[in-house]
Amino acid sequence: MKIKSFYYGIFYTVLASVFWGVPQPLFFNEIKFIPSIEVSFHRGFWSFIFLLFVIILTGRINEFFKIFQSNKKILFLSLSAILITINWTGFIFAVSINRVQDASMGYYMTPMISIILGYFFLNEKITKLKFISILMIFGSLIFLLINLKTLPLLAILIGMTWGVYGLLRKQINVSAEIGLLYESALISLVAAPYLIYLNIIGKGFFLHQATYTSTLLILTGAITIFPLFFFNLGLKFIPLGFAGVIFFLTPSLHFITSIFILNEPLSIDKLISFIIIWAAVAIFIIDIFREEKISESNTQLLD
Repeated sequence: MKIKSFYYGIFYTVLASVFWGVPQPLFFNEIKFIPSIEVSFHRGFWSFIFLLFVIILTGRINEFFKIFQSNKKILFLSLSAILITINWTGFIFAVSINRVQDASMGYYMTPMISIILGYFFLNEKITKLKFISILMIFGSLIFLLINLKTLPLLAILIGMTWGVYGLLRKQINVSAEIGLLYESALISLVAAPYLIYLNIIGKGFFLHQATYTSTLLILTGAITIFPLFFFNLGLKFIPLGFAGVIFFLTPSLHFITSIFILNEPLSIDKLISFIIIWAAVAIFIIDIFREEKISESNTQLLD
C-alpha cells in the first residue's frame, strides 16, 4: 500500500510539472498580444475567484481567516504576493517576446538560488556537490556575459523572485493553496480596479475582444490552480527533495517547447550555457539522492 501511494505521489507531481512545462507556456502564447501586466492581474484575480470557490466548497475557509491572527503571516504573505506577481509577469512577458528559454534558465537556477538564500538566512549548510552546482550556474552566467556581452536578466528575475518567494513561504506554516488565496486576494485589490479602469477607457482586452480571448483570460485562474493542486497532492506521498527533482521536468519542457513548438532560435552560446546548467542540475540531483539515502539509513538505525 505504501509503495502504491509513492507511485501516486510521483504521478501527481509529474502531472503538475508537465502541465507547468508545456500547456502553460502554450496557453500564454495564445494571448501574448495582451500586455503582460494585464494578463498577470487577470491571473491573480481569477485565481482568487477559483480558489475561493474551492476553499469554501471543501470547508477550509477558517484556515484562511486564521492568517489574520498572525502579523508575521500577513507580512510574509503580502511580500510573497508582490514576488509572485513579478514572477508571473516575468514569465508571461518571456512568452510574449519569444524568450521561453530565458524562463527555463530562470527556473533551473531557482534551486541553486534557494540554497544560497538558505545559507545566509536560515543557516543551512551547503554540501560540496551543491557548492559545485552553484559555481557552475555562476559560470554559465559569466560565459553568457563574456560571449553575448549581456546577462540573461529575465532569467535572473524569474529565478530570484521564485527563490525568494520560496524562502518567505518556508518561514510560515500555511498550506500552498491557503497562502495563494491570500496572495491572490491581495493582488485582486490592485488588479480589480486596474482592470475595471482599462475596460472603462476601452483599452482592456476582457469583453472588448472575441469571446475566445475573454475565456482564456478567465482560465488563467484555472491553469494556475490545477498544477498547484496536483503538486501539493503529490507532496503528501513523496519526500520534498524528490518532488524538487521531478520539478526539473518543468524547465526542461519549457526548453523543449521553446524550440520544437514555439520555434525560438537557439544560439550556440546559449546552448553551451544550458549544457553547463544541465550538468549543474545533474550534480544537484545526485546530491539530493545521496542525502535521501543518508536520511533513510539514519531512520532505519533509529528504528
